Amino acid sequence: MSLAAIREQIKVILSTVEGIGVVHDHERLAAEWNKYLDLFKDADGRLNGWMFALEKSQTAQVSQGEEERARVFVFRGFMGLKDAGDTGLIFEGLVDRVQAQFDDYETLNDTCLTINPDWGPMSGAMGYQIDLIEPRMFGSVLCHYTEGRLCAIETIER
Repeated sequence: MSLAAIREQIKVILSTVEGIGVVHDHERLAAEWNKYLDLFKDADGRLNGWMFALEKSQTAQVSQGEEERARVFVFRGFMGLKDAGDTGLIFEGLVDRVQAQFDDYETLNDTCLTINPDWGPMSGAMGYQIDLIEPRMFGSVLCHYTEGRLCAIETIER
């Protein structure tokens, strides 16, 4: 089990969600807004993208000689807002599909013990958690925006 393997499987799983758009496995930044927005344009040229990054990590001794690490990932997704196109409903459906997609991957394809932690910063949470859905401005573009979190528990190999 490793951070790189967990990150890879999160991207694989997230990329299979219908309508997800562009997926980045790390926080993306750019000095110019247009270049930043270009990072999240889908195949149709629409602003529709997601990124995730490690937010925090905790380690605990769970039994004699056995340690586990809880890795919390923060996800950020956004989509260009077009009221006439009912993009609010489309975006809510997308966020719901992201949450549901992780329900089928409790071990992230065997790269962690569980995404349903019983200890750590997200103790008691089951899989992907939606923290926020709201409109936001990105440069001069009004977008739907979401943040979510996922905790992956792994065994520490010494």
